[in-house]
Amino acid sequence: MAKTSSAAFTVQITAAPPPLTASLRLTSGAGGANLPFTVGYAFPKGTIPNGTALTLNAASGTVSSQVLVKRQWNDNSVKHVVISGHIVAPLSAGGTQDVTVVAGSASGTALTSTDILNAAPTASVQCGAIGTVTLGSLLASPFRTWLSGPEMVECHYHGVVGSDATLRVWFHVRLYKSGRLWIRAFSENGYVTNSVTGPSIDKTYVPTVTIGGTVVYNNGGAALIHYGHTRWDVEGWIGGDPQITPQHNAAQLISTRLVPNYWQRNPSAGALNGLTLAYSPMQRGDWTQDMSNTGYQPQIGLLPLWDALYCTSGDPRAYRSVVANARSLNSYGIVWRDASDNERPTRPSVRPTWTMDGDSVGGEPGIVTGPLNWDVAHHGSSGYLPYLITGDYYHLETLQHLCSAIYLCHSINRGQGVNRAMHDQTRGMAWSLRSIGQLAGIGPSDSVTSDYAALLAGNMTILNNLRLIPGQNQLGTLFNNELATNVYGTGLVAPWQESFVVQTMGFLSEIDPLTDPSTLILVRDNYYKWPVGILGASGTGNYCFGLASSYNIKIADVVTGDLTLCYPSWGLVFQNTYGFPNVSCSNTLQGGSGGDPLNASTGYWGNLLPAIAYAVDHGAAGADLAWARLTGATNWSAIVNCNPPNSPTFGDQPMWGIVPKSFPIIP
Repeated sequence: MAKTSSAAFTVQITAAPPPLTASLRLTSGAGGANLPFTVGYAFPKGTIPNGTALTLNAASGTVSSQVLVKRQWNDNSVKHVVISGHIVAPLSAGGTQDVTVVAGSASGTALTSTDILNAAPTASVQCGAIGTVTLGSLLASPFRTWLSGPEMVECHYHGVVGSDATLRVWFHVRLYKSGRLWIRAFSENGYVTNSVTGPSIDKTYVPTVTIGGTVVYNNGGAALIHYGHTRWDVEGWIGGDPQITPQHNAAQLISTRLVPNYWQRNPSAGALNGLTLAYSPMQRGDWTQDMSNTGYQPQIGLLPLWDALYCTSGDPRAYRSVVANARSLNSYGIVWRDASDNERPTRPSVRPTWTMDGDSVGGEPGIVTGPLNWDVAHHGSSGYLPYLITGDYYHLETLQHLCSAIYLCHSINRGQGVNRAMHDQTRGMAWSLRSIGQLAGIGPSDSVTSDYAALLAGNMTILNNLRLIPGQNQLGTLFNNELATNVYGTGLVAPWQESFVVQTMGFLSEIDPLTDPSTLILVRDNYYKWPVGILGASGTGNYCFGLASSYNIKIADVVTGDLTLCYPSWGLVFQNTYGFPNVSCSNTLQGGSGGDPLNASTGYWGNLLPAIAYAVDHGAAGADLAWARLTGATNWSAIVNCNPPNSPTFGDQPMWGIVPKSFPIIP
């Protein structure tokens, strides 16, 4: 049963729709004619030359559209667009319209903020006795025009709630040429100047949101606790909700390389129905309540579970879950806006000495907001795929806020501004660089994107300088906090955390987050030594691949942050870990401690899989042989098919089921 009681989100499966071979399928729950829609869409590198005008192709007269380019690849080909338009021909309720993105131009005069002003939409957000903000008072002075074309214009507006120092209301307004309006109203409570160690900025009030004269949210008349550094939002339509749900062609989406090459693309109905499908203010969705918990969490990976399920299926349930969970993440303390920087999310270059604790002090592993704990070392990607597939600025800004929170978590002792090292736990470094790289890779070419691209480049320089230290180890690792702080014992590290770093480097090298990727590629290729080495063959100079899923391995004799003191060979790592040399390497994959050795979808074999997959894709020395050893093991099939039978499969939990692009997929 889906985790929603909202009738608008009830999923009823009757006859299966035909396979999707077009670029997009648009389904309307309401039906009707002239149905407006907006979606995001991405292209593989090099397929759409710079300057190519684009439109949607369908049966004559059935669809009108505008396609606006928001990001290009490093070769200037089109990377990401936002498509808006109308399904002109009538659809019955539940009807579908397949469309393909093709070369061609939209016709008509672009709508502007003046058209929104003349349409005079009404909306308001009342935060109890604190104050009320009305959209009508803001329409003459839009803060931002995000989209403008002949089919739709989207503008953003914001206002202060009464005389409150931190509480703000924002409106995102879309006016379609058919006259329908979509409005997102959101209340935000968080500025960088309000540190986690300062006075509480939590607010309690009864919210009332009105759109088009109708109350669309009031929390049942109950008071809402609006925690500091969070925001909540409500959506509504004026003129009728067309209830459009898009479906992207999953194979095409994966072909862009902006998402991983997931292997099993066959989730069960149970997995899809088990997702959170609807959002309500201040809920947490499917995110872990306390992200600092150890062990498996559904958000951990290059993409979280719900995002990965959409990539593998394109299913409407997964789409709704992607959107609902992206909105839900804003219930955690990730909102750190900067009033002094034109209301942007905090940028490292503007706040070079700031952390969550304030100016020139501290640094935090995360932030607690009421019952929720956001933790940098275990945080999941959010905003990236939601923005990629919706084109919705709110999701882009969620990703921007997420990167601000990551930056501000790290101590001033790690450096200033874009030169601050994202070095905490090894896994924390991996996921921090993943999220920052996702913004750098897909964000529009603006000051926030460029600032975090500079932060990513700065971290690549830091890691590359470590690579260049004379006598640097040949295991592949360049930073390991656990070795330096004796977390597991003298010389012990967690190889699965290194796998997180390796897959992050491989993923980032494919999405073009940096104008000059050369340093990133040098760092990436150095890290590829790790999965290749740990998947070694028989021989005293090698590590035995059958034990690559161990929870800990020993890579040095001392507690040290100097990685030149690591053992000089993988053979010595093996011998010092197990107490005997790798003379004869079994062809059977063994289990690590702390988990089911036959459950790769949630265990350590799964953590390793994306790392070696990217190494194979990028031609790392020895990677093909390492992959062959792994997939040639006697129990490879049992492990990747996640026996015993009641264990989840890569189809239902695809986050770690990432394979080389030459490997046959399971549709």
